[in-house]
Amino acid sequence: MIDQEEKQPSPDEIKMERDGQSVDWYLQSLVSVVNESDIEFGITLFVEGLTISGQLVSGRKYFETFAKDFSDAYPGSAGSKENIRQAFANHVAIYERDDSEGGSSPPQFIHLINCRCFSPGGVLPKNRGVLWRGKINAVSGSNLGSLSSE
Repeated sequence: MIDQEEKQPSPDEIKMERDGQSVDWYLQSLVSVVNESDIEFGITLFVEGLTISGQLVSGRKYFETFAKDFSDAYPGSAGSKENIRQAFANHVAIYERDDSEGGSSPPQFIHLINCRCFSPGGVLPKNRGVLWRGKINAVSGSNLGSLSSE
């Protein structure tokens, strides 16, 4: 006799069948390659009605750039600015690889520099691109290459 419980799909299997995969495994692969090699390339993402375009960079480069930009704008002495830079640069450690640990979990966040947001109302920012960090599972689509603000 066959056990009926063995034939019933799990709630996760039902959800996957109904909703499909919620995280783009291919985008996660691209982010992994960038995080491990520090290459950069233009990418355009579609996120909740916005088109976001910029240079895909490693988490390491994102946090190093964030730490520098934030500390440069911080009021105070050079020593205070350096302390602030170091505090934010500590997040780079998340992206330090240790090959002895085996496989790592897939990335959950994507990082862009020189980023602009395109919407029906226009392009922001108008002066220069910004740093942008977002959850990969919020991205509904992507394409290789970045858009021009002109």
